[in-house]
Amino acid sequence: MIFTEKRTRVRRLRGFPALAAAGILMAGMLFINPVSAAEQNLLKNPGFEDATSGADTLPNWATSAESMGKATFTDKAAHAGQQSVAIPAHSAIEQKINSASPGAYVARCWVKSGAEQPVTLLLQDTGRPWAAYTCAEIKVPRDQWVQIEAFCALDRAGSLTLTLGGMSKEFRFYHGIAGEMGASIMADDFELIRYEPKPPAGLAPLAVWDAKKELPPIFDWSDKDQWSRVEDPTHTFAGTPVLLGRHLAGTVRKNDGGLVISALQAGGLKPRCVVVPSVPLPAPKCTLVQANGRTGIRVSSEAGDRFYTAWFAPNGLISVEANQIPQFQVRECRLRYGLLPSFAGTDLCYSPSKLPGGKEISIPSTQWFVGLVDGNDSMLVAVWEADSQAVTLGLSGEGEHRLIDSLSIVTEKNGFSLSFVEHAGLWHQEALKEDWLGEYVPVGWERPFPARWMSHFFVTPGGQPSFRKPWMDYSFPIADAKTRIWGVWFEDWNHYPFFFDGPRTVFHFEKTFIPNGEALIYFLQPAAADLYSPCEIVEQALGQEKAAALFDFDANRLRRLKYSTPGQFLYDRPVCATTTRLSKIRQAEKPTVGVDLATHLYEFVREIRGRIDQYVAFFGQVQGYLASEKTAHPELRDYLTELEGMVAEAQSKSKEIYATPLSSVQKKTEAMKKVLQEGRGDGFECGDLDVRGTAGSQDDLCRHYNRVVMRMAQTAALKCGDSPAKAVIAKHIWDQSRAVLREPTRWESRRTLYFFEP
Repeated sequence: MIFTEKRTRVRRLRGFPALAAAGILMAGMLFINPVSAAEQNLLKNPGFEDATSGADTLPNWATSAESMGKATFTDKAAHAGQQSVAIPAHSAIEQKINSASPGAYVARCWVKSGAEQPVTLLLQDTGRPWAAYTCAEIKVPRDQWVQIEAFCALDRAGSLTLTLGGMSKEFRFYHGIAGEMGASIMADDFELIRYEPKPPAGLAPLAVWDAKKELPPIFDWSDKDQWSRVEDPTHTFAGTPVLLGRHLAGTVRKNDGGLVISALQAGGLKPRCVVVPSVPLPAPKCTLVQANGRTGIRVSSEAGDRFYTAWFAPNGLISVEANQIPQFQVRECRLRYGLLPSFAGTDLCYSPSKLPGGKEISIPSTQWFVGLVDGNDSMLVAVWEADSQAVTLGLSGEGEHRLIDSLSIVTEKNGFSLSFVEHAGLWHQEALKEDWLGEYVPVGWERPFPARWMSHFFVTPGGQPSFRKPWMDYSFPIADAKTRIWGVWFEDWNHYPFFFDGPRTVFHFEKTFIPNGEALIYFLQPAAADLYSPCEIVEQALGQEKAAALFDFDANRLRRLKYSTPGQFLYDRPVCATTTRLSKIRQAEKPTVGVDLATHLYEFVREIRGRIDQYVAFFGQVQGYLASEKTAHPELRDYLTELEGMVAEAQSKSKEIYATPLSSVQKKTEAMKKVLQEGRGDGFECGDLDVRGTAGSQDDLCRHYNRVVMRMAQTAALKCGDSPAKAVIAKHIWDQSRAVLREPTRWESRRTLYFFEP
């Protein structure tokens, strides 16, 4: 969305449907509720008043290195104050914040353009762009001040660099955006704001009451004025205990000691789940407990030999510790979908309507689970302390009405935590239609707030299946620009399947991937909204260090290849690009640059061969593991045989690659060097010395193996439901898969929109 003047921002927002109909919503722009924003602007000299008009230097700002012109201050026009900055065509300015805390950030600025054209707003941690990166390409009108925005989340303390203007041709080529800023712009009133959730209005973030009587399962929240506020840290409850942690209220029911959890919405309560001990605690004794700065309630049996403690935190986290209670069930949670997220590879999605018959299924113990609650306004986040704790899902209903209605967690040695994320439009399911093929289709869901939104979807291939066989069912981040996609998830240079046009969500499918099935849209990381994200909840439950190891965002960093050639950008190219460069080389450069490029050809092939070696070693290890499990568990033969078949198919693909030894590639490149050193005329034709065939086969095999590994993990996890022993095997394959998928080559898929790293 764009805004023409600050004083009309609210009025224009209220007229949003009219704006959308007029077709002026732009990618990367969205109004943010100022109530949830921290007001501190992290940028220095954001209004460009700290300088002399026309000066050659920009205090606190810099013209980007690849710019074709130099940005200067100007007093000819300003959005506010006396000055703004003038940015020439094909140029950009930037400012770096060296110290930024983890969290959600929104960058805004006002732009006035000399022509209707695209402008790029880039926000990233340049040290870790694979984890923190947003590139928004925004079409702005001519001769009109408009405000544009971009969002980025940091998973750890780092830096943030904001860049505005026109990006170089090479940047646009590798980052997927197509627009070129061919006319100058003026920019003013920049801001970079970090968003934090606010405590509930009119309520303490943590409060405890004794109702002095037994409350029904559903009661009126306004009755709290009749309850007794508990201050005594050792209080024993005479009636129903009521605890409030931020937006979640908990009460203990009398018949079994179950903890009833409801979400506080607009002054009322909305039931979310009941945490039930596997050993009932009828007529429980409830006592307030405080320790190490925490407040909770101890729910014990009449004899006092069995009990659990539910700790309530001011941020809405509820943590359960058990004594002599082997298991808990989170019942009545009414989940349409269940997710086992993974930032290395892809999320695993459990759709109740697609799961096999039965009332209970085992899942891999991945330590966190996200449930998409029926009604689209809530997400359950469950976190358990150890991956040795067995976890199962309970199902109810039939067909399209089938739900995940419970989550069971073993608590013999360790506890667990849970919370609910609450917001309208928090997740969305969209049925994909084949007649969308080739079209750009806005779907009936608009993002309610800026976040790194994901879409998990199912498609079928349009052509020969090749490495995509038999289907695709993966998680993609939604782009903030109409973006080209590399031949990574799909073959050919297709356009990315999802992007935001303002708050609107646009789907696009091409002939190589036909829409069929459904897409889920959800978010996991910190967002610019008044809520704690699923990732933040996991950090609160496990601590930052354990959570960071579990997330492993750095798994998405591209593999660093090792060359003996100089550390210059032009040498870090795939074999095809390097060969093209050689074909145009001038005679004078052949003995120097040409020889380096020929050396690079071999070293590039050598390094990618090393990646294939990793995959081959992985498949060998999995093969041995499955064979040992088949001996130990003959009753799991069919399950293990299917996985063994996937391993065998993968292993067969490497025979052709290894038929060409690296020594033969090196021999060809050494022969190239001799010819280049002779330096006869401009240009170079590899002829019989060409190594592109070997290089291309290796690249494709990396891409293929990347899919096979993810598909194996999906298959193991989605077919282990009838056996806890299978779930243990699925968890092992999950762990090993995440390890081998780390730091892929540029032809392999990864959970990022940052397509290229020099």
